[in-house]
Amino acid sequence: MTQLSQKKILVAVSGGIAAYKAAQLVRDLQRAGATVRVAMTEGATRFVAPLTFQALTGNPVATQILDPSEEHEIGHIELARWPDLIVVAPATANVLAKAAVGLADDLVTTTLLASEAPVLFCPAMNTQMLRHPATQQNIAALRARERTFLVEPDAGELACGEVGAGRLPDPPVIVDAAAAVLSPALLAGRHVLVSAGPTREHFDPARFISNPSSGRMGYAIAAAAKALGADVTLVSGPVSLEPPTGVECVPVVSAADMQREVNARSSDIVVMAAAVADWTPTTTAEHKRKKGGGDWSPELQRTPDIIAGLAASPKRPVLVIGFAAETEHVVEYAREKMKRKGLDGIVANDVGGTDTAFGNATNAVTLLAPGQDDVVLPRAPKRAIADRICGWLTTLQGSNGNS
Repeated sequence: MTQLSQKKILVAVSGGIAAYKAAQLVRDLQRAGATVRVAMTEGATRFVAPLTFQALTGNPVATQILDPSEEHEIGHIELARWPDLIVVAPATANVLAKAAVGLADDLVTTTLLASEAPVLFCPAMNTQMLRHPATQQNIAALRARERTFLVEPDAGELACGEVGAGRLPDPPVIVDAAAAVLSPALLAGRHVLVSAGPTREHFDPARFISNPSSGRMGYAIAAAAKALGADVTLVSGPVSLEPPTGVECVPVVSAADMQREVNARSSDIVVMAAAVADWTPTTTAEHKRKKGGGDWSPELQRTPDIIAGLAASPKRPVLVIGFAAETEHVVEYAREKMKRKGLDGIVANDVGGTDTAFGNATNAVTLLAPGQDDVVLPRAPKRAIADRICGWLTTLQGSNGNS
C-alpha cells in the first residue's frame, strides 16, 4: 500500500450506511503512515458512534460546531488548518450539494469552507440519487474546482437492494487515491498511452473472436497515470466502462484498429494492457453466415503485433510496457515475452483459475523489468494495483536516465 508517512489527514464522515467503512479507512490510512483525525456530521453519528473513531485515532472526534468542549479542544478553524488532506467518506448527496455551493451549516461543511487543504470526495449513495441531474451537476462543479478531487463510486449491490453505481470503494482504493493527491506530479509533462479491453475480430456482423477482458485494469492505469500528472490517451476496445475524467478515450474494435490508433500517436510511455486477439479471420462476410448443414472451418491469420512494432520503431517511446496474460508458468513466460519483444517492462498477469484477472474487480500481478528485482503485488482492487504500476513506471524512468 502506498505510504502516507507524516501526512495529516482529516476524515470527514457523513450520514450514509457506508459510514461503517470509514472505520477501516481510518485504520488503513494509519497503516500507510498518516496521522488521522475524524469529523462527523450529526447523521453520521447515527450510523457509527464517535467513540469508535476516538478509540482508533486516539484523538477527540469533532461532531458539533458549537460544542464548547470541542471548540476548546480542537476548534473548527484549527481543525480546518490542521490537515494536509481532507477525505470525505462517505460523501452523501447532501454533503456534495452543500460543498458545491459553499453552504456551511454543520462542522463538516464549515471545515470544508474554512480549509485550504485539498479535498478528496468519495461519493456513496443510492444509484438514482447519484444519477440525478442535480447530483451530477454538483459533482461536475466540484471536479472543476481547484484542489478538489473525487473517487469514482463502485458499482454493485447497494444497501437498499438495488444494483448499480453508488457503493463506497474499498478503503485501499481510497488510500491510494489520497496518496496520489498528496504525491508530487511524478508523470507531469509525460504523455502516457494506455490500451485497454478486448478486441473483436469479426467473421460477419454477428460473430467474432474475442476474450473476457473487462478493460478495468487498463482504465485504472489510465486514471492512476492522470492522477500523477500525465497527459493520458486511452485506446480502448469494446467495454462498458466510463473513461476516467480528463483522459482522452479513443474507441476501437479490432486489433488492426488498435494498431492504427496507437501508431498514430506519439507517446513518452506506452502501457499495452489490452487483451488483443492473436488471430483474425482472413475474410469478413458482409452479412450473417447461415449455419447450413455442415461444420465450418474458417481460415485465420495472425493479428499485428502492436507492442513489438512499437518497441522496434525509430520513434520508439521512452518506455514500452507490456502485459502477459498467462494460465501457467506466468512469470517465466512473461519474462521470455519481455526479452523477445524488447520491452522495458512487463506485467505478469495470471488469467487462469477462479481468481482470473478477466472480469474481476481485483488483480494480483508481478512486475518485471530488465536488471531489476521482480515486484510482486498481492491481490488488491485494480485501482490500487494501477497506482503501484504507475509508481513503478516512475522508477523505470529514472533507471533509463530520463527525468
